[in-house]
Amino acid sequence: MTSAYESDPIFETVPRQLSNLVTRIHGREIALPNFQRDFVWDATRTEELIQSIISEFPVGTLLLWKQGGGETFASRSFEGAPDLGDKKPSELVLDGQQRLTALYQALTGVGDERFYLKIDEFVDVATDYVKDFHEVDFDKAVTSVPVAAGKGQAKKNDELLEASHFPVSEVGKFDDWLDEYVDEVTSGDCTYGPKRLKSLYRRMRDKYVVPLRSYGVPVLTLPEATPIEAVCTIFETLNRTGKPLGPFELLTARYFPQGVNLRDLWDEALGNYKALIDFKVDPYSVLQAVCLRAHGSAQRSDVLKKLTASDISAHWSSAVKGVAGVLDMLQSDCGVVAPKWLPYGMLLIPMGAVWAEIQKLEPLDRANAYTRLQQFFWCSVFTTNYDQGANSQAGADYSRLKEWAVRGDGPAPEAVEELPLTASTLQSASVRRKALYCGLMCLLVTMRAEDFHTGQAMTPYRVREVRIDSHHIFPKAYLSRVGAKESPELLLNRTLIDAETNRIIRDKAPSQYLSEMATAYGEDKLQSVLSSHAIESGANSGLAIDDYAMFLDQRLSTVMQLIERVTGRKLE
Repeated sequence: MTSAYESDPIFETVPRQLSNLVTRIHGREIALPNFQRDFVWDATRTEELIQSIISEFPVGTLLLWKQGGGETFASRSFEGAPDLGDKKPSELVLDGQQRLTALYQALTGVGDERFYLKIDEFVDVATDYVKDFHEVDFDKAVTSVPVAAGKGQAKKNDELLEASHFPVSEVGKFDDWLDEYVDEVTSGDCTYGPKRLKSLYRRMRDKYVVPLRSYGVPVLTLPEATPIEAVCTIFETLNRTGKPLGPFELLTARYFPQGVNLRDLWDEALGNYKALIDFKVDPYSVLQAVCLRAHGSAQRSDVLKKLTASDISAHWSSAVKGVAGVLDMLQSDCGVVAPKWLPYGMLLIPMGAVWAEIQKLEPLDRANAYTRLQQFFWCSVFTTNYDQGANSQAGADYSRLKEWAVRGDGPAPEAVEELPLTASTLQSASVRRKALYCGLMCLLVTMRAEDFHTGQAMTPYRVREVRIDSHHIFPKAYLSRVGAKESPELLLNRTLIDAETNRIIRDKAPSQYLSEMATAYGEDKLQSVLSSHAIESGANSGLAIDDYAMFLDQRLSTVMQLIERVTGRKLE
């Protein structure tokens, strides 16, 4: 009886002859899905690949996906291969496009370069010896020249190429080429006869030329029935450095034959909404918002299995406008003045999914809906509700936001009513708690936190142009010098400070740099700035007397009040 450990694997790697792969590409049996990137290799990389092939070194595994009579994916031919036309390929290449395209072009004589083997570099004619691979100077043995675009390039190629340069694209006609070559080199004063030379070069052929046809390339073929979500996972595992294959790319290929071009839709969205570019929104997020609207789920498996082309047609525009609208609201009303301060990108999905319904409301009702949506944002951030299980959370929140945020009916999302907000969590949180950290910075902006130099409120422009960033209030070096027990990396020890002010602060005690800043900017202005950053700054404050523990307690009290105001919740 065969145990589970001895049974055949679901996916097997089987070598295929290189000549067979080239023939099937040329015959349009093997093609590329439309989501694959273009061919980008230069001639040097192709030369190195040819070197590995003829040396019979490993060149990596190809990943193919068998196609059948089921779902049709948009596909295209390899660069330089015959156009697919109406033909449906039997296999699509998921990983290995660059290698296969390079070999196909080299072996069929298409593309921008032509490749050659200088056969004299592989042999020692005087000793009648075929060199081992480590004895071959491959820089000379494997070469390429650009395709001649005019007489000048053609002349240059003639100067570079010698009689012993065998064109790789003629690999199936080597013996005919060899007869002509030997006739040429023995027609004059030659020490060695034709029979001896042909015997030597045929042994060289068997060692270095034949692999260009017979080399067994390892191919992992996914069965036709492989679930689409498994295809994504497998591709992402094998293709860490190339273009990632995500649900958006896969669904782009799926919907194209149905008249829905996701790539064009996304390009149009980027052209219409600059915020999508500024915040580097992933188009998959829009698909998740569409899936929420159509099926109530943002789970990857549901995006891949349940989402249809008709769902895209019905909800794409609303989802795009929703995500862009939410970003605009977060920037203008919630202090998200830069992409780095967005606490959770995932929050854009449920909020964006309900946006269209909010826009249909009368102005006063719409204003109330915006307020509830912002409350949901702040509660989700300060309860860190999206740290785990974000896809599931988005679905659960959307089911409630549809009624509560839009009309004020039904139960509120759990972050608004059911999850605790704790002062202890905030007190001990470090800057590694991204949602809390970003949330605090955004909250300070909504309080019109002022630039330390100009007293002007923070804006996206000022944050970018004046290089305003998060810095320590009590300098880290100072705290280390005085042996402070509390960590310098607590988020309560951070605020938004411009680069020049941060240089003034350096490693100084707060009392010292406050005195210098008061002298430079005036006491009233300094007090106003510090207050806008939720920093108590009186003469007996922790900051003024260099008491870090007191400062943390005082700032916690102030920050708690700010959080309670925007969340409508009482911190425990």
